[in-house]
Amino acid sequence: MKKIYLKLRKIFTPTVLAICGLLMLLSLFAGNLVFYAFGSDDSGYAITPVLIILLLAIIGIVLCLWLRRRIVRNDPVMGRFAAERISLKPGGTVKGQRKFGFMTMRWLIMLISFFALIYGVKWLGQGFGNIELPIFACPINQDQLIDSSCYTLAHLNSLVGMSWSEIGIFLGSLLLSIVVLGRFICGFLCPMGLIQDLTHETRQGLKIEGLSFNEKLYSRLKPIKWTLLLLFLGLSFVGGNFCNICPAITVSPALAGFKVSLFLSGFFMIVVIIGSFFKRRFFCNICPLGYLIGLGHRISLFRIKKDCQACTECGACYEACPMGIKTIYTEREKRDVTTADCIMCGECIDKCPENKALAMSFGGLRFYKASRKTFMSGHKKNEKRLKRLIRKREKNESN
Repeated sequence: MKKIYLKLRKIFTPTVLAICGLLMLLSLFAGNLVFYAFGSDDSGYAITPVLIILLLAIIGIVLCLWLRRRIVRNDPVMGRFAAERISLKPGGTVKGQRKFGFMTMRWLIMLISFFALIYGVKWLGQGFGNIELPIFACPINQDQLIDSSCYTLAHLNSLVGMSWSEIGIFLGSLLLSIVVLGRFICGFLCPMGLIQDLTHETRQGLKIEGLSFNEKLYSRLKPIKWTLLLLFLGLSFVGGNFCNICPAITVSPALAGFKVSLFLSGFFMIVVIIGSFFKRRFFCNICPLGYLIGLGHRISLFRIKKDCQACTECGACYEACPMGIKTIYTEREKRDVTTADCIMCGECIDKCPENKALAMSFGGLRFYKASRKTFMSGHKKNEKRLKRLIRKREKNESN
């Protein structure tokens, strides 16, 4: 086993470095890698490239499933493991039978945020000339009612042409967002987050097994994450445009009715959808804007608190975390277990079986706590299903 690990490490580490180098190289020429371009006299629909991306992503998912099935079929050991594996739910997570609660509220907020950020002005009925604009649709449109820190961060060279008051507003609004919301934005408000969660739920509904990342694999993603962050903040200074590789611009402009030509971003969005289908919040693990916000987690009002005395180190929180944050259950001293990677989704608290072992707080006020009663209420159907699987397995072994 150790030899296999060392061999994989020798292969995987250079691969990650090669990906980082390739990302840096492609980002400089992304404007020449056209995925879908609208002409000045084009009367096509803005939603067309999104539909193409969705179709190609579905084809990619089907090919991945076919390849995995073929590998399992040709490998007796892998096939036996897959056949005998007992899981409480496709993907290895537990789906509760809970009534209206925190996680339902989270889904409602994500849905409301998605439509508000894209169609907010149309809902309010405000028109400016012949144009109806969304509030926070991707700022690549250049015609927003309210400017966005995302576009300015990706084009820091534009600060040179701004007045001191504009720079102050930009920095002040960015700092305010980090302090008041932090990565709560990622878990509750981000349109890309909703798309990834819907993709994940689609896989769960189809009863398809997902992929589980281990600690070492998460650590291998860090160079890619830092490379994207470097490109996000510095690409504009060398004549590049991060928006040409950002998958987010494929979503909100098109849904809002803007015709935005897509470059390398279109190809990356296909990768994001396929990745999110098999691994929950795949893009969040390498998102440069989210990680930049997360670096200010020490001053954010949203926190994840832990009662180390109540914690039994069962690891359920780590298994549920889409970001693979291991310290949330290994920490035995500190009460604050918030990290730069935490997206405040609340999954760790939802899956925690111990009363008040984990909690989410805002400004010191704990408003969502782990509950054994709530946790156990989600196991009625799963317990019966598990018993049936065990009986079936014992019957097959006896035969």
